[in-house]
Amino acid sequence: MYITSSEYASLTGRAAAEATTVRIKIACKLLDSRIGNYPTYENGWKIDNGSSTWYIGNYTELTQDQKDAVQIWIAGMIEYFVVNGTMSSNNDNIKLGRFSVNKSKNSLGKTLPNEMNYYDTILVSSGLINRSINTK
Repeated sequence: MYITSSEYASLTGRAAAEATTVRIKIACKLLDSRIGNYPTYENGWKIDNGSSTWYIGNYTELTQDQKDAVQIWIAGMIEYFVVNGTMSSNNDNIKLGRFSVNKSKNSLGKTLPNEMNYYDTILVSSGLINRSINTK
């Protein structure tokens, strides 16, 4: 996993006991889902953090900024779990047969609660989430 309970406490200023093993694991898996199409290592995670050097994909080394972004995002998600219980089920979609209306203006609103926008922006700015489109 990408963060410890003591790192959670240091990043958030909250009690380390809030960062239970289950909350850390769920937040890490949500991060793996968020960062996209990277292969999964043998240990089941998309980031190999088994040493002081972290790797992603085909052994691309993560920068310190990227490591920090990962840990800040996970700490924010765990804090969200503690404050709000579980992920919110805000439903901004209406579906009537083949017709549907989406109230959300961006795709982020569909997958992450609004409270995570700040943390997600840090993750995106680190370069782990590539928003560019490659054309050949």
